[in-house]
Amino acid sequence: MEFLIAASLSDQHCGPTNNMLDMYRTGDPYLAFAKQVGAVPSTATKESHTAVRDKYKTMLLAVQYGMQADTLAARLGVSTFEAHQMLSQHRELFAQYWRWSDDWVQHALQTGTMLTAFGWTCRTGITEFNERSIRNWPVQATGADILRIACIIATRYGIKLLAPIHDAVLIEAPLERIEADVILMQEIMRRASRIVLNADVDGTHELRTDAKIIRHPERYSDPRGAAIWARVLGLLAEQDQAAGIRCA
Repeated sequence: MEFLIAASLSDQHCGPTNNMLDMYRTGDPYLAFAKQVGAVPSTATKESHTAVRDKYKTMLLAVQYGMQADTLAARLGVSTFEAHQMLSQHRELFAQYWRWSDDWVQHALQTGTMLTAFGWTCRTGITEFNERSIRNWPVQATGADILRIACIIATRYGIKLLAPIHDAVLIEAPLERIEADVILMQEIMRRASRIVLNADVDGTHELRTDAKIIRHPERYSDPRGAAIWARVLGLLAEQDQAAGIRCA
């Protein structure tokens, strides 16, 4: 989501060429970037080169809001030289994005105001003055616009929303209707992206979506949250045990 938003916001800025949009259209911009710079062979897939793809995914998202070489090297566990090389590759391939991003920062500092297409406003120098945050703000705020509109449309269509989750939504539906509601929610997300990004009729700036359906009695879980979830359950078990001892 962040990659396409950055590509969309910088589209046609000081030139017609937009390598970011081209890479998004491949279906996997992170792997496409790695192929472009020769980090993986042209036949590489997400499954065959997972580690390299994840490294470039981290870099592509972090660099968009100004992460520097030392921080990037520490984040990825690579040398500072390699991190500098990756940053140079990004600036070379996505020169149009960087021209837009630099102009955005200058305009935000000169006017003291940042705002999204739907009017969400942030004052620079008062609530926001860090350059990296200013670079990142339009991408994150535009993503919030898309998600907010998607939630509004979904509610109007009668979809039961449980929670927005950064760039996703958690919905609930009867088993016999869950697949239809998921398809509808995906279309709503795409529609919201077209509205906010002013997508062309060919869907050039339209977000792709994916979905995962969890059916009872299965439970949703994410490997990234496994440790903290286990910790929470352990603390709850300790509290239950302590309460039992006091009652005895």
